[in-house]
Amino acid sequence: MAEVNATLAASANASVNGSNLASTGILVATREGIIVAYTGLIVMALLPIVIGSFRSVVHNNKASSRKDGKKEDLDIMSAKDAAMFPLVASCALFGLYIVFKFVGKEYVNLLLNVYIFCVSSFSFSRVIGLVVKPCLPSCIPRTSYYFVALLLGSKKKRAFLKRLQEVERIEQESSSLDVANETEVETTSQSDKEKKDSLEGIWADAEVDIIDIGCFVLALAFGGWYLWKKHWVANNLLALSFAVNGIEMISLDTVQNGVILLGGLFLYDIFWVFGTDVMVTVAKLFDAPIKLVFPMDFLEHGLFAKNFALLGLGDIVIPGVFIALMLRYDRRRSPSGKLYFSMTFLAYFLGLLTTVLVMHYFKHAQPALLYLVPACLGFPLLTALICGDLKDMLRFQDHPAETEDSKKKE
Repeated sequence: MAEVNATLAASANASVNGSNLASTGILVATREGIIVAYTGLIVMALLPIVIGSFRSVVHNNKASSRKDGKKEDLDIMSAKDAAMFPLVASCALFGLYIVFKFVGKEYVNLLLNVYIFCVSSFSFSRVIGLVVKPCLPSCIPRTSYYFVALLLGSKKKRAFLKRLQEVERIEQESSSLDVANETEVETTSQSDKEKKDSLEGIWADAEVDIIDIGCFVLALAFGGWYLWKKHWVANNLLALSFAVNGIEMISLDTVQNGVILLGGLFLYDIFWVFGTDVMVTVAKLFDAPIKLVFPMDFLEHGLFAKNFALLGLGDIVIPGVFIALMLRYDRRRSPSGKLYFSMTFLAYFLGLLTTVLVMHYFKHAQPALLYLVPACLGFPLLTALICGDLKDMLRFQDHPAETEDSKKKE
């Protein structure tokens, strides 16, 4: 999750950027080309929100149902985190602006692209796995491998494998006992449990199979393609993978935290777009896959087009995390519920469409969250007020126990 948060902080610095459109030739783009570009951006923005939201339900349920009670896989954003995020994003944005002013953009972008190449390889391989694994036949071997064992020396590796065999023996003995012997399961030796827990702490998150390895190699190839050619298709594939992973893995936990986060970034976006030239400058100079692009001359030049419209990932992931929360709230109320998710998703679409129309009309950079935040907060809250669910929505918590623990730590 560290890589997702780092990328999210950077992507929050790029809004729908009208000035960049003008500088790349919007005045000479055809009407059809503009419509195709804007339509492509809107469709690409909606896609990761849908996928990431439904994946967040699976991810949160899986983490909540762990038998050992651990939730380290969940990155729950507290009220303090939500309040601090606009400040952190502002510091990151202004820091990049200063660096670009005093250091050549080629060196800065080279360093950032190397970092993002490493991060995107894991992010994109995960998304490829989500698409590929369900489509592959069961005859393909799914043997698991453990990176920890590969990194240890021969003696430590033998000790690791021996402990792994002990864990497998414990699990086999436990599964072989029938319901009548439940008391015997509970009286399993404490030493065996401690061995199992200690081993799980080492390799639980490092287990991969041959398909995961293949997906990672493919992701490396796409990352290399981006570094070599900087092609807009490669950029979009990597950016979409960031968006899907961010929406899936970041949990707001409560509606109040979502209001704090979106409200703070609402002010952040307005200030940095209308108050200064910082965001526009950074968005132009920052050459990395933290934004979606689509060529306005696609009809004339196809895949080799050069005149791009762009949309920052921050304008997708930030509202997308809140939309995912609405879907989890729906599913808490009903296993097939989608009312508040649908209303918030519709609000996002209308807000993004409004942003594009205003941007095109004024030919100036627009803070997308200026339109997205009121829509994404207003639609579900108003719907809840009409349906009589407002109090229930405001009391909703994804993980109450985890939230209490975080408050005690603070």
